[in-house]
Amino acid sequence: MSATSDKIHIQLMIGNEMHPITIRPEMEETFRAAAKSINEKLGRYRQSYPNLSYNRCMAITMLDFAVYAINAEKEADRAPIIDIVTALTAEVEQALASKTDKDKA
Repeated sequence: MSATSDKIHIQLMIGNEMHPITIRPEMEETFRAAAKSINEKLGRYRQSYPNLSYNRCMAITMLDFAVYAINAEKEADRAPIIDIVTALTAEVEQALASKTDKDKA
């Protein structure tokens, strides 16, 4: 199977423009949800700041999503560390509880 034959072509309306995109079929729902989220946030910015140009609202929308993505990456990077610290804390608490039980006996 060639690389292009396992892809589909979809049209996404983002803002006031239609964008043809070629994607893997299993990603269609994600792309459509992303376009919907962009359009909703863009609409809120345009409503909240009617004096800003369309392009400025689109830029602010993109910045908003970029900040969210960067923060999500940071959280994902910290997740393994948090898991390790949680496991080590549980081991220490278990060892302390075991020692306390032995001291009482």
